[in-house]
Amino acid sequence: MSRSSHDSISPKLRLAIDRKIASLLTAIEQEKVPDQLTDLAVQLQNALVEKRRCKAKKQD
Repeated sequence: MSRSSHDSISPKLRLAIDRKIASLLTAIEQEKVPDQLTDLAVQLQNALVEKRRCKAKKQD
């Protein structure tokens, strides 16, 4: 029996990751300093990769 993508990670973990992504997007929108913007973009990319990995692990 296969799991849906919503069942692949715990709701708590999914919420924490989504909050982190939302926080990073808000910070990026407000940022004017290029170096800090680059750092925030890298953090966002890492959070998105983490989210994909969690989904992939649970689907295996």
